[in-house]
Amino acid sequence: MKKYAICVSLFLFVILIVFSISIKSFSAEVSVQEYLKGKLPAIFNIYLASLEDLDEQEVEFIDLLANLPVEEQRTFAREVYEEGFSPELLERLRDLQGKLEKPYLKVAFPGTDRQKISGNPIFVFGCTLPSQNTKVTVNGEEVERYDELTGNFLTLVEIPEKTEFPIKVTATLGEEETSLERTVVYEPTWQEMPEEPLAIHSANVQPREDQILGEGELLRVIVQGSPGAEAAFKIGNSGAEVAMEELSILPASLNGRGIYLGSYPVKESDISIKGKEEWQFITVLLRRGGKEISRRLPGKVSLTTGDTPHIFKTINERTRFYRINRESFNLQGVTLGGDGWLTQVVGYDLLPETYFKVTGKAGEYFRIRLGANDYLIHQSDMAEYQDEGGELNSTLSGITIKQKEGKSEVRLNFSNSRHIPFLIEDKSEQLSITFYGIGRSENFSITGSSSSVKTIELVPQVTGLSAIESAAVLNIKLYHPLVGYDYFWDKSELVISLRKPPAISPDNPLQNRIIVLDPGHGGDAVGAIGPGDVPEKVVVLEISRYLKQLLVEKGARVIMTRSEDRNLSIRERIEKAVEEEADLFISIHANAHAQGADAVSYHGHMTLYNYNYNKQLAEIILNNLAKKTGLPKTRVWKRPDIGVLRRPQVPSVLVETAYLMHPKDNRYLLLPEYQHELALSIRDGISDYFLNINSSN
Repeated sequence: MKKYAICVSLFLFVILIVFSISIKSFSAEVSVQEYLKGKLPAIFNIYLASLEDLDEQEVEFIDLLANLPVEEQRTFAREVYEEGFSPELLERLRDLQGKLEKPYLKVAFPGTDRQKISGNPIFVFGCTLPSQNTKVTVNGEEVERYDELTGNFLTLVEIPEKTEFPIKVTATLGEEETSLERTVVYEPTWQEMPEEPLAIHSANVQPREDQILGEGELLRVIVQGSPGAEAAFKIGNSGAEVAMEELSILPASLNGRGIYLGSYPVKESDISIKGKEEWQFITVLLRRGGKEISRRLPGKVSLTTGDTPHIFKTINERTRFYRINRESFNLQGVTLGGDGWLTQVVGYDLLPETYFKVTGKAGEYFRIRLGANDYLIHQSDMAEYQDEGGELNSTLSGITIKQKEGKSEVRLNFSNSRHIPFLIEDKSEQLSITFYGIGRSENFSITGSSSSVKTIELVPQVTGLSAIESAAVLNIKLYHPLVGYDYFWDKSELVISLRKPPAISPDNPLQNRIIVLDPGHGGDAVGAIGPGDVPEKVVVLEISRYLKQLLVEKGARVIMTRSEDRNLSIRERIEKAVEEEADLFISIHANAHAQGADAVSYHGHMTLYNYNYNKQLAEIILNNLAKKTGLPKTRVWKRPDIGVLRRPQVPSVLVETAYLMHPKDNRYLLLPEYQHELALSIRDGISDYFLNINSSN
């Protein structure tokens, strides 16, 4: 009996030792990276690395996590990354798993019941369990795009001509299914008015804001009304009517009948009180079959003489101004001048103390003329100047070229301390500046030289076959590609400062380069939202971190505008690059579709730029992205309205890495190994850019 007890004890002891060894070997041999393989889509090595050697709770945590959509996986994994693993976190995951008896389903858009939409077709997107066996349908039709790695889906639904339409989304896995229903309210942005009753639209009219016009300027009136009628408008109490035409050719945003347009050129005889503003109402008349209706427009008009010029000057450090496009119009939306004319912001700012003759006013904007084109400047950026002589012309006496602190300076010496306006156009190896109100001294001369400036010439500005009076173009041709410039007044001298391309090592073009990375949005500005409520601000920060690491490995000095989720102004972002005299500024974003867009077919990469000399950088990065990922190239887009691209001192582009709502795209935004691939593509594009400017230098 005693021997039996000893044998049993020895047997149990051996079992205990073996069990202990097996536990130790599990703990020692199975790392979190190894265990994640096959459990999750190999995406959370960074987030879950803190788990190190796995215990039973951590193993259960990973197993439960594997049964969730990527967006939910991401939420829990990030919490481990930021706050560490805890039993409470596991309990929350157990609770969530217990609720998922049927296939998980989240519809991101339409996000709420009775959501109003204005475009057609509408896109429906969301997420479910990532699996080859999951099937997602919308109103009984299988979705057009589904990604088995992320569980994200996207499809388009054509909305019939009715105001309310049901959307039913169903996720099926085996015999289990989950459905969500939403009703969308279709409110198209444009509808043709009926012929009866005879009516004029209350909102679709122009001008909507008060206008001041001078002799020779054009008053244009546009309204929507019942189609097939006769239309006219009157100014003030005058009995004279101006005929309006029902248009057959319309801008792309409009269609159908019932758009009426009439124009009236202001004559000197129309101006009753010289130099004084006298406001008059504009009344539109619509007639058909002996019936007449009228509507007074919200925008009034004042016709004033130009005998006494109104001189204004810019008063702010940087002033935006806008070119008026008179080839088309906007009837529905709000335009800057409240008159329906379309405008395009000019890609650079006016300097303070720039003087203009104001020709009129549109809403809150002063109107000026430079050459053959009209421009708008907001009234808050201008102050009236009581000019004694009424002349704003300035004589250019000479140009001096200097080399200063590694840059080339072109200094233009003017006779007048009142700064004349100018427009800038940049090309690959040239800067052209068009001055208005400029004269040339008889003793005009060009002196000095620099390592950047090849030639300088001052020629008259020509429009068509004739030169524009008191206008001239200064062409500065360079020995090398343009890589940044600045412009400022030094008393009566206009200084143009030109950067020289950095010295590039062909073996390592990124060595010692200063690159500012700008993860878009942040803080309260979340940006676009993906299928699982993943915001743009999060994914672009992650991509930027990968990109920084890759650039630093190649010897670049990288500055991040933000390294955490915080608010950051546009000015703070780009000023960092200017202060550091960076070689590049790259803003990282993720794209979103507008309502009515073909979100299924139109997807992939996009790059944006402002100045022409940055177009090549945008093209090189876009080509590298498409080559490495296989996603489509959408376009290289000139966008002078984007604030972070409006400082010419630093080469700058904005990269729309991919579309958040498109399943094929968003795996590159959501999954770390794909984020790394995006970052690698951008890094290689930056490297190719530096090699390119080096070969051209």
